[in-house]
Amino acid sequence: MSILPKHKQNLDKKIDELFGIKIDELDVSTINILAKSCDERLLKHLAVSFDVDIDGLSVDEARKMVANAFEIHLYSGTFYGLAKALKASYAGAKPLEWFEYDGEPFHFKLEIDTGNKGVKFNELQKVDEVANTYKNVRSVFDGATIKLGINTNLNTGCLVSTAEEIKIYPTSIKNISTKDNYFIGAYAKLAEIINIQIINLKGELE
Repeated sequence: MSILPKHKQNLDKKIDELFGIKIDELDVSTINILAKSCDERLLKHLAVSFDVDIDGLSVDEARKMVANAFEIHLYSGTFYGLAKALKASYAGAKPLEWFEYDGEPFHFKLEIDTGNKGVKFNELQKVDEVANTYKNVRSVFDGATIKLGINTNLNTGCLVSTAEEIKIYPTSIKNISTKDNYFIGAYAKLAEIINIQIINLKGELE
C-alpha cells in the first residue's frame, strides 16, 4: 500500500516504495506511549508534552509523574493537586494543612516518611521544588518534618521456675469398723424306724 494519492506519477510511487515505509508492513502494535509501560527513553519527551518536570526522579517516579500529569494540571493550585504531585515525586511525602499541625491559615507543611531506607539530599531538594511549583500562590510553605525508621533485632527472654515440696509421713489406721451381712445356714435330716410286734391272745407273734 502506498500513502501517495492515486493521481501521482508512477515515478513518485516508485520513489515512495524505495525510500518510504510500506503501510501494510508497519507494525503499529509496537508503538507504546503509555507512561506506565513505554520505553523509558520516551519519558522525557512525554514529560515535555505534558509540561511536568521529571529531572532527578527515578524511572518509577517519572512514570508516576507523567501518568498523573493531567490531574496535576487540572487541580493545579489545590491541595489535591499538590498531594498528587508530591506522591509522584516521592512516595513518602504527605502535605499537611495548617489546621492539622496548629499552623496559621493558608500555611502548609510536609511530612516525609522515609521508612527504613533513609533519604538523600537531592530527593529532599526535589520534594521542595515540587511543593513550591504546585502549591497555591497564596499558600505559605512551612517546611517539612522527616520521619526516620530504624530496624533493630531485639531478643528477649523470660524464665519462670516453680517448685513444690511434698512430705509424706507414715500413719497407722485406727478405729476401723466394718459392716457386712453374713448368712449361715445348716440342714439336718433325722429318720427313725419303729417296728411294732403284735402278739395275739395266745401269746404268739403274728
